[in-house]
Amino acid sequence: DNGHRTIAYLQSICRERSVTITEDIYIEGYVVANDKLNELGYAAVVDDGTAGIEIKIDSDKVENILPQSSFVRFNCSGLSIGREGARLVLGESPTAEYVVDRLREDVLYNHIAKIEYYRDIPPMLDLHVRDFDSRVVLRYVRIDDIEPVGEELGESWCDRDSSSATGYMTTIRHFVDGCDTLRVVTLGKCDYAAEMMPMGRCSLAGVLDWYDGDYALRVSNHHIFVEK
Repeated sequence: DNGHRTIAYLQSICRERSVTITEDIYIEGYVVANDKLNELGYAAVVDDGTAGIEIKIDSDKVENILPQSSFVRFNCSGLSIGREGARLVLGESPTAEYVVDRLREDVLYNHIAKIEYYRDIPPMLDLHVRDFDSRVVLRYVRIDDIEPVGEELGESWCDRDSSSATGYMTTIRHFVDGCDTLRVVTLGKCDYAAEMMPMGRCSLAGVLDWYDGDYALRVSNHHIFVEK
């Protein structure tokens, strides 16, 4: 199909802060992160096996539009791609300080060409922390055989914040695999912000994000596996 392009192709043409897509092309892939459990806000991450991209969406019910684990075909013509650090993002042409603007819902539906529903999909890459580089940012990954650092044992995923609406703040936790340290970022409004982290060895699956100037895993669909 002449119109199909990989997300890796979009990565390759996005050398500047923001680029408008003039070709009549589409991408296909799985929705690997969204706001179903409030792990991500105003966006859905799509991974097609070559790379990942975050689609910016001006809706607080993204799960109703691009459901977690669904397979989607998305027309890109007329939209803009940009880079936020190491992250590739897709949205409307920027009007202010942002790299791209969020897609308004009425515009968004014009770009969704196909959705197929799946109950769950496995992570596409098994990674070690030492494998992180810009090519795997926004990929759906699983990281095995890690545990929280000692000083964070017994903590919840997010720290308390009495001034926030949810009572919790977006928090970075740290896990170790024996050699390297993994940063894990969890939104303060996440459904399980108050849940205790695993006390021992575990596996985490989610989207490898770029947060506050460095790589950080964002757990997707509560994929937290405690080793017996």
